[in-house]
Amino acid sequence: MSPIIVTPIAGSLGAEVRGVDLLTMDNQTWATVHQAFLDHKVIAIRGQDLGPQDMMDVGARFGEPNPYPFVKGLDGFPFLFDVIKEPGEQRNFGGGWHSDTTYMKAPPMATLLYALETPAKGGDTLYCDMVEAYNSLSPKMKEMLGSLNGVFSAGLKSSGGRSLHHAQIGGMKVTAGEMADSYEAVHPIVRTIEETGQKAIYCSKVHTTHFEGMTGDESQPLIDWLVSHATRPEFTCRVHWEPGTLTVWDNRRVMHNAINDYHGMRRHMRRLTSGPTIPL
Repeated sequence: MSPIIVTPIAGSLGAEVRGVDLLTMDNQTWATVHQAFLDHKVIAIRGQDLGPQDMMDVGARFGEPNPYPFVKGLDGFPFLFDVIKEPGEQRNFGGGWHSDTTYMKAPPMATLLYALETPAKGGDTLYCDMVEAYNSLSPKMKEMLGSLNGVFSAGLKSSGGRSLHHAQIGGMKVTAGEMADSYEAVHPIVRTIEETGQKAIYCSKVHTTHFEGMTGDESQPLIDWLVSHATRPEFTCRVHWEPGTLTVWDNRRVMHNAINDYHGMRRHMRRLTSGPTIPL
């Protein structure tokens, strides 16, 4: 059996994991993979051959599967859906810094994204470390943020609305865009991570509309600053995709941004979210 090699991608977060076969993973191997997930927040596991049930089995290691309300799942696998950008499309799915489905009452802990078809160049994903971004703040800023709750919406109001977004990603089986504004939740702007005790900023331009008790105009400058601060280069890493790569990231401690730099080429990924289903 090959040794498991965990290689950091960048100084703050991210690691590549090699020497793992997820189809035959035993509990000892899983413990190593899970520790890499806790240590690095984003792990790219290379050289996998995963069918839909295999992906569900790996996701179950992180917790119960989570529904996604705006894309139809695969036949027989309602929690899995394909993320596709066709060569003729200009807008991609997952662009803009965000954590997944923060507008749900109980957002997922982990996102699993598996590469089936990748462009000849481009199509990477950026990640940023919301723990280190928090740690670098002044004591006064930490104190203020600790008193704030954010209001999170699925409406994509800052980028023209979800219905417009759906109209521009024709390669995907989108649904229920007209219901987006009904998905709204309130969460702390600073989260505490159960397993590690770390604190992390929990805020994005994509989903955070304002702070509870404040107007949008009052909230927006601080939302913009927090995202700009968290996405400074020293808090980021970049994952390059190739078919057979499964990347898993911690939505509690990480934002991600799918880079839209491969126009004229096809990209086909498969996504699952898993984790605790209790409200924050």
